[in-house]
Amino acid sequence: MKRELVVILEMAKLLEKPLDAPRTIQGILRLLAQLYGLNCGRVSLPITATNSLEVRYSYGLAPEDLKAGRFNLNINQGVTGYVMRTGSIGLVPDVSKEPLFIYRVAELSNHTGGRMTFIAVPILESGTPIGVLSVQREGLHERPFDDDISLLRIAASMIGQVLRIHQFVVDQTAHLVKENQHLRHSIAVEAMLKQSLAHGILGTSPALMDAVRSTIQVARSDAPVMLLGESGTGKEKFARMTHQQSDRREKPFICINCAAIPAELLESELFGHAKGAFTGASQAKQGKILQADGGTLFLDEIGDMPLALQAKLLRVLQEKKVDPVGSDHAISVDFRVITATHVNLQESVNQGRFRLDLFYRLHVVPVHLPPLRERQDDIRQLALHFLNELNHHYERNWSLEADAFEILERFDWPGNIRQLQNVLERTALTSDADSLSGDKIKRSLSSESAINLPQHIQHEKAPNPAPAELASQPLSVNGQRPYGRSYNWVNQDEAAHIRAMLVDTNNNQSEAARRLNISLRQLRYRVSKLGIDLH
Repeated sequence: MKRELVVILEMAKLLEKPLDAPRTIQGILRLLAQLYGLNCGRVSLPITATNSLEVRYSYGLAPEDLKAGRFNLNINQGVTGYVMRTGSIGLVPDVSKEPLFIYRVAELSNHTGGRMTFIAVPILESGTPIGVLSVQREGLHERPFDDDISLLRIAASMIGQVLRIHQFVVDQTAHLVKENQHLRHSIAVEAMLKQSLAHGILGTSPALMDAVRSTIQVARSDAPVMLLGESGTGKEKFARMTHQQSDRREKPFICINCAAIPAELLESELFGHAKGAFTGASQAKQGKILQADGGTLFLDEIGDMPLALQAKLLRVLQEKKVDPVGSDHAISVDFRVITATHVNLQESVNQGRFRLDLFYRLHVVPVHLPPLRERQDDIRQLALHFLNELNHHYERNWSLEADAFEILERFDWPGNIRQLQNVLERTALTSDADSLSGDKIKRSLSSESAINLPQHIQHEKAPNPAPAELASQPLSVNGQRPYGRSYNWVNQDEAAHIRAMLVDTNNNQSEAARRLNISLRQLRYRVSKLGIDLH
């Protein structure tokens, strides 16, 4: 009896320490083994989803056995399952003679031979089993099994208390953990918003925030960034933000549009030239690449660069040296390159219009900049910003009526942010009053009804949509849907495909709409119409 009291007192001391459920329970199992010879102790807890028991805490079990997952026990099987089901004591004096005993639980690798006894007692809460404490005893002992069972019941009571307190703490602090995660997320989003606003990037839509997050994540590296997106999506602003967030921010940011300069002049603009290199070269000129030394070179519309210059640019990127036109020696240069394009460069590579080796050199970190039709939630903020700028510039007090916002948000904006800015300026300057209505916005948009979306975002022609579907489509201009976009009926067969796409994108509706090749508004309409659960 004295030995049992020593074990109980030592277990009680563990309960006096700060709550640490794994350490306390393993300590109790250790004491049972070292002081009382009840070895390989384990606490099995139920898994409701699979109707099974799992060894959650143990002492003296071989790690390789635990890793192999040998201890997932069906509640309807074995002695441990019987104890969990009935709340009774499980005693097997000799496991080799008990057909109910499942040897996958027994640590036979630790067994030294002779008789092995298995004892399991329930861990109770208000008389209901919430787990099982089990041990094994080897060899012949003069000590009666009742003594072992009594000690194990005391140990099970202590373990049950630890489990209850641990679960209480988890339940009480769960909301604090969620609040902490929410605050961390809010702080991160707020930091991104501040950084993007500082560079003139307006909006809070998920698609835009994904692009901002990707850009900021790679800003401090020297990895080449390729900005992919349609014209007017703000590629230069993102390039400047990348530069300002990098360690090169104190050095130059040099920008050149490869499509805006004639091919015969682009080489000199990029690489510079020596004095007398060609007719009219009365003095040496430093090219954009050398001007960007130590800083960042932004090559806009890289897809329009001639093949001959692509080869020369590739050499500069590989060797970190530039050869000015007409010069007989190379100049070392250190710069980070950021490129942008609205064309599909992979398709250009397949057609032989862009070098494959240069593509892989530049396409290290691609960042997709969403078109405005995927950022419909940002249109109101952008419109108010541009109108505020117009009011300051022209010293007026223009304002948008409620129906004007509805018109703007329903439009598809193939020219993206640049088009939105131009339409607002046109509407304001041609208005006699300071209040800009939806009808005035319509008249400004009517002159652009012939503009078509890029081929890769058009749909195949479909039957005339139902009236309910028409309500969700972009605004009609002069009786026509803008920019040649066609629409499909909402079909119940679409539901499974849309659900799968939402799962693939973690319910990012903007990204799902982009992959489905429909507008965000169309996706939301289909989700509502088809009764798709977003949770």
